Amino acid sequence: MKRLFIAVAVVLVAAVGVAPFATGYFMQATLNDVEHFPGVRDALSLEVTDYRRGYLESQAESELQLRLPEGETLRLNLVHRIDQLPGIDGRYATVHTRWQPEDPVLKRKLEEVFGEQVVLRVTTALYPNGSSHSTGRVPAVDAPGVRFSGADLALETRRDGHFDYRIAAERLSVTDAADGVDKGVRLDANGLRLAASGLVADDGFVWDGEARVELDELDVVQPTDEARIRDLAVRFNSARQDDGRWGFALGYEVGEAELDERSFRDASLRLEVERLDAAAMRALVQRLEGLQQLAGRGADIDEAAGQALLAELPELLNRGPRVAIAPMQAITAEGETSLSLSAELPGGLFEGEPNPMMWMAVLSALVIEGQFHMPLELLEKQAGTMGQRGAMEQQLAPLLAQGWIAIDAEPR
Repeated sequence: MKRLFIAVAVVLVAAVGVAPFATGYFMQATLNDVEHFPGVRDALSLEVTDYRRGYLESQAESELQLRLPEGETLRLNLVHRIDQLPGIDGRYATVHTRWQPEDPVLKRKLEEVFGEQVVLRVTTALYPNGSSHSTGRVPAVDAPGVRFSGADLALETRRDGHFDYRIAAERLSVTDAADGVDKGVRLDANGLRLAASGLVADDGFVWDGEARVELDELDVVQPTDEARIRDLAVRFNSARQDDGRWGFALGYEVGEAELDERSFRDASLRLEVERLDAAAMRALVQRLEGLQQLAGRGADIDEAAGQALLAELPELLNRGPRVAIAPMQAITAEGETSLSLSAELPGGLFEGEPNPMMWMAVLSALVIEGQFHMPLELLEKQAGTMGQRGAMEQQLAPLLAQGWIAIDAEPR
């Protein structure tokens, strides 16, 4: 039994001793396998330029390539320190990544914004199941006309393509003392949160995903007006069905707002687009991406982009799409306003090459439904006929005659 304990102890010691060295080999292969980051297609990629493997710690350098919409590529040199000891949370390695600009022109410009210590650090924990968890912080800004609290980053990925990215900042303030800001303009934002999550499909697209932007407070002052918004949220989500149809929704919510001396609360809007053909959407995006690269080289792509859309539109709409506002609503001093509207096409309308008769058939097959409610006092105020109910009814006569609207007969 004593020999058995000794043998087990020797095996454990050997395993612990070899683990960091083996992790170094595994980490090198892992970094070399990284190409594109989840959810960004080919806009962001990583290329390892140097790897110095060690026993407990390895060093590496890489080039982060950010492809800008104009077609240019921004290249950032990253330095990595890799701790190859397991952690109590199950991680097998921790990667400490640092970026510090080397280009003297870029460094000088960034120092004008962030100060002399222009360093971005990200720490990434790697786990045996293929997942990762990264945290970092964007430096604070204290420049003429710009005050930024800095932002916390949290990035999570999984082997199956799931990702979750989050950014949170306490405050951003911009005044007319900053370059490029018009005189008399001021912006203050508090409690900013950005998040994106989803699943990268085999074709590189994120068909199923969610994104949101939230602000606790937003104040914008201009020479002619002011805007104050509280509890603002903008949300986007999308999903692909098993039959190859895809849809998305975009909406916003506002707790309270004062705009141009008008105020409202509990406002929301949700736009839904459903039953688009996913394959046609993929083809359209790929064509537009190719045109965007040409635009980066100075080509005029406006006409070509329009032709690409027209070419894919019949197939894109052939699954019977539906567009809906569901709903738009807000509460003002005059009362509650709400709008629901939907437009729907039956499937299978597009056969053969697009032609004028086909588009006429589409228009005739379009089914529109909706409901709109607005206090008459607010409608009169918008139309500049306050207190003139007869004038208001005369302006709305065509819509009344067709049954699109109805006016409550009860006096206010």
